[in-house]
Amino acid sequence: MDDNLSLVVDREFNQSLSQYPVFCQTKRDTAVMAFIHAHDGYEFHFPCSSVGICVVDGQQLEFVPGKMTIIRPGAYHFIRSTQTVEYWRVILSVDEAYLSVLSAQEPAISALIDVWFPSDEIGAAQLHVESKEGMEAVQYLLRTIERELEQRRPHFQLVVKARLLELFALLGRLESPDLAKRTVLPQTSRQLMNKVADYISDRYADTLSMDTLAAEFHMSKSYLHKLFKLHTGQTPNQYQLLQRINHAKLLLSGSDEPITAISLRLGFGEMAYFSRCFKEATGVTPSFYRSSMRE
Repeated sequence: MDDNLSLVVDREFNQSLSQYPVFCQTKRDTAVMAFIHAHDGYEFHFPCSSVGICVVDGQQLEFVPGKMTIIRPGAYHFIRSTQTVEYWRVILSVDEAYLSVLSAQEPAISALIDVWFPSDEIGAAQLHVESKEGMEAVQYLLRTIERELEQRRPHFQLVVKARLLELFALLGRLESPDLAKRTVLPQTSRQLMNKVADYISDRYADTLSMDTLAAEFHMSKSYLHKLFKLHTGQTPNQYQLLQRINHAKLLLSGSDEPITAISLRLGFGEMAYFSRCFKEATGVTPSFYRSSMRE
C-alpha cells in the first residue's frame, strides 16, 4: 500500500446509510483506490472473481473468490486488485445502529459479531465459504438484497431484513475466523500466481491444460497446481470454470443472446455440458437463471 495515500472519512457514504441502513452493490472494475477510507456500518466484501488485497488498520488481508471479509465500522481500509483483469465483487454495508436493533431482536447476531470481533483491536474478520453451494447461496442472498434496494417495491424492507437474517445464519455455520485462515505464500510466489490467474482470466473461453500452463510459466504441473490452490483456494481448472460461469451470468441476465450461442462463446461447446456445469455451480439451469433475473 502507498504510504502517501490520504486518510478519508467517507461522509457521503455515511449520509446514504443514514437515509437507508443497508447498501448492496455489485462492482466490476480494476479496484484501485485513490485513498484509505473509513465509514459507518459493517462492510461485507465478497469477491466473485480475481484476487486482491485489503489493508485494514495496517493489517494486510488477501481476497480470493469465496472468502467473505467483514470490516468493522470506522476501520480505515484500502482495497485493490492484484491482477490486471476486472475485479468482480459484491459489497454489502449495514448500519451499526440498524444491526444493533436486529441483534436485540435476534441475539444470535450479537453472538456472531462477538465471534468475529472478540476485541476492539480487531478491524476485520474473514470467513471462507468452502462449498460451491455455499458460494452460490451467498451470491443469491446478496443479489436479492441488491435488487430489492434498487427496485424498492412495496415491503422491500421486509425482504431485505429476511435475506440479511438468512445471510447471518449461513455465515454463522462456517468455521471460526481463525480457523479459516490459509497459508500465505511468499511475495514472489503470490506475484507469479497472480500472473497465472491473469493468464487464465484473459483466456477463460480457451482450452487450457495443466501442460499449457506449466509450459507458459516454466514450472512443473504439480508445483503450479499446488501454489495456485494455496493462493486462490481453487485449482486452475476450477478458477477457469468460475470465470466462465461469471461471464455466463452476465450474458444471461444482460442480453438476449441464445443460450446455445453463449455456450459456444464461453468455450463450453455442447449445450448439455454447459447446462450441467452451470447447474452444478449455481443450482439452477441457465434458462431458469435468465428468467429469474428478469422477474
